[in-house]
Amino acid sequence: MDLKPEDYLSEIPEEVPEGKIVVHNHVRPSRRLGSRGFRAWLSAPDGKYEVCLCEWATELGGHYRVKNRWASTA
Repeated sequence: MDLKPEDYLSEIPEEVPEGKIVVHNHVRPSRRLGSRGFRAWLSAPDGKYEVCLCEWATELGGHYRVKNRWASTA
């Protein structure tokens, strides 16, 4: 995942483009994107993302986070 600074969202989108999902990093979510290192971006659906239940940006109707690569697969 090689995101450039211009790939990150600067605000929560009103609509998510068809074929895209909103993803955020592992940092504790904040309504203010960029705060404390919290970042979000648009991406095509991919196996490296999982549904996130953190209740950040509930107006989106759902969003994703980067899968924890150390999580147990058992």
